[in-house]
Amino acid sequence: MFEKLLADLRAKRAAAASKIDALRAEGGVLATRDALSAEEQERSMSIVTELGEARSELAGFDAQIAQVEAERDADAEQQRAAEQRKPVNPAPAARVASEPNPVYRKGDTEVSYFRDLYGATTGAQDAIRRLADSQVRAASSAAGSGGEFAPPLWLVEDFVEIARAGRVTADLMQPDTLPEGVASVNLPKATGNTTPAVTQTQNTTITEGSFTSTSVSSGIAEISGKQTVPIALLRQSGVPLDRVILNDLARAYAAVLDGQVIAGSAANGQLRGLITAGTTVTYTTTQPTQASTSTTNSFYSKVLGAQAAMNGTRFLPADTLLMHPNRWLWVLNGYDTAGRPLIPPTANGQNTPGITGGPTAEGYAGTWAGLPVYVDPNIPTNLGAATNQDVAFVLRRDDLWLWESDMETASFDATKAEENAILYRVLGFAAFIPHRHQASVQVISGTGLVAPTF
Repeated sequence: MFEKLLADLRAKRAAAASKIDALRAEGGVLATRDALSAEEQERSMSIVTELGEARSELAGFDAQIAQVEAERDADAEQQRAAEQRKPVNPAPAARVASEPNPVYRKGDTEVSYFRDLYGATTGAQDAIRRLADSQVRAASSAAGSGGEFAPPLWLVEDFVEIARAGRVTADLMQPDTLPEGVASVNLPKATGNTTPAVTQTQNTTITEGSFTSTSVSSGIAEISGKQTVPIALLRQSGVPLDRVILNDLARAYAAVLDGQVIAGSAANGQLRGLITAGTTVTYTTTQPTQASTSTTNSFYSKVLGAQAAMNGTRFLPADTLLMHPNRWLWVLNGYDTAGRPLIPPTANGQNTPGITGGPTAEGYAGTWAGLPVYVDPNIPTNLGAATNQDVAFVLRRDDLWLWESDMETASFDATKAEENAILYRVLGFAAFIPHRHQASVQVISGTGLVAPTF
């Protein structure tokens, strides 16, 4: 952490300053003598040398303190900016601790993280040393954190956070760190409990029931992305390619994970996604409407019905409505009989079913039927018999748990040797349990959600 490093540096600086004061005092005493012995003369000369060294050490500590303070302030500013971009309850796909003395800095054209990953495969000692020094923050007990390298902090903040716009649904889940050395994650689930009853006669045996339980589990999904870069570009480019490479890899990783959380099949190594884990709310109609006073078979009524189903089974309310951005635009395209939009741009209408949060393609979009709306372009639009339907989800996010490992990177030259290229890879592991309370995932689907037209 920055504060611990600063405390250590300030303590060392204080020790150096105290040493300077002591040397000055000792030298001052010797300077008042009219005559010095040979030993005192030698000591006086050594004090001058030690003072010079102590002053240089003090200046070095001052420079280090200034650098760490600047890094701390920049980190705090990036964290504030990242928090503004995140939806509620974001999942920490790439958990990183503070990097107090970064080896790879933004804007530094002298060193490159991905160039060093390649250099390490060729035995370049400088590259190996820099990579090792950069891993001061990477040691953890998370799965996948031991064998390879964690990207520099600023790269993760700049691009993993940006890439999370491509994992809206994953970021809505309850986050946790995937522990090391596990093949699956299990959560207990109660299936039966005692049955209280009214006691009709005093001093009689009370009603007894039996508590039973089971568990729900998730396998560990392995998620990765890759990019091939020519060696000539790595060697000859005057600009570090870190930003370009990790941008592409992080976006690919984020999109795959998000797709798994939404629609994973729970087979062939995939996670169990929301679509396969939830309770279906069928919306079947050939004339879908956003909200209508003439029929209860509208999208608005189905969202309310999904909330009612959760209330009656989970006995706790929903807190999120999730849909494809095109579905939300279709909702915004609804009008009343007077030609007024059902969803006004601000909360100045009367009896409106929702409010738009402003133009957006992903993330928070507004409210509908009393729920905050999030839109995610990774929601499939090719469902149903005609492969032209999407789905919408009414969720209680507190019941949906996503475990993730740290994202790690590696480079490989042997597989691309004949192409004079390097293959870079990101790799992570995840587990997801959305079915501990099935009622917490209400899946609205059917012919009423065919692709909208505008």
